[in-house]
Amino acid sequence: MARNHKKMALYEVIGKSQLKSGYNKVLEQQQVKSAGKGKPIAQAADAQVFDKAGIWPKRPGVVQLNAGRIEISIPYQFAIALLLGLVLLVLVAFRLGQISYVRRHKASEPAIKSPTVPKTSQKLAVGPAQIPDLAEKTVLVPEKVEPAEPKADNVIVLVEYQAQADLIPVRDHFAQYGIETEIIRENDRYFLVTKDRYENPAKPGTDGYKVKQRIVEVGAKYAGKAPAGYETFAPNFFTDAYGKKFR
Repeated sequence: MARNHKKMALYEVIGKSQLKSGYNKVLEQQQVKSAGKGKPIAQAADAQVFDKAGIWPKRPGVVQLNAGRIEISIPYQFAIALLLGLVLLVLVAFRLGQISYVRRHKASEPAIKSPTVPKTSQKLAVGPAQIPDLAEKTVLVPEKVEPAEPKADNVIVLVEYQAQADLIPVRDHFAQYGIETEIIRENDRYFLVTKDRYENPAKPGTDGYKVKQRIVEVGAKYAGKAPAGYETFAPNFFTDAYGKKFR
């Protein structure tokens, strides 16, 4: 007796019939929906496919971890703006450095003194072709006032006498001690005076006062040195020396 190998089990038949029935129901529902909207079945199927395809993937973040590495993703516009900002920052820093260098260089330069202007008033003649309505400009330069120095216009009179010959030994005596004197005649009188001029001998602290004290000291040593027949000028020995202005 031959066996029928195309026989199927009862559960397989039931399963296939349920699957076919379900598929037919889905197909009918799609046809009804498409007919109600006035669209063919193919367009409805394409719309479903488009809806599924319209779901875009999520945009990656700026910083993300991928396979143990940190990746940074930024837009091109932002990257270009960042690059331009860095270039501008470098230019600004360079310009500030130049300004700072110029200021330090000027501060370290020595001050230039202005040329000395002569102590006279100068008149600057300006022609009408140079500056209109200006014929002459006067520049007044103040003169430097120097402190007045004391005038050394006094001689020291050691002694006055009616005979010139009596003064010659005295002149030689003072010359031995470095005091140079000379004999001057005035109104039939002879004066033994210093050759040099000094400040007021009567005023302490002046050079004339110091020389007068030296004359008194040297004059005391003339005692007993006068030649025979000459005036000894005792007892004063030139302590009465005084200052006088001669022409």
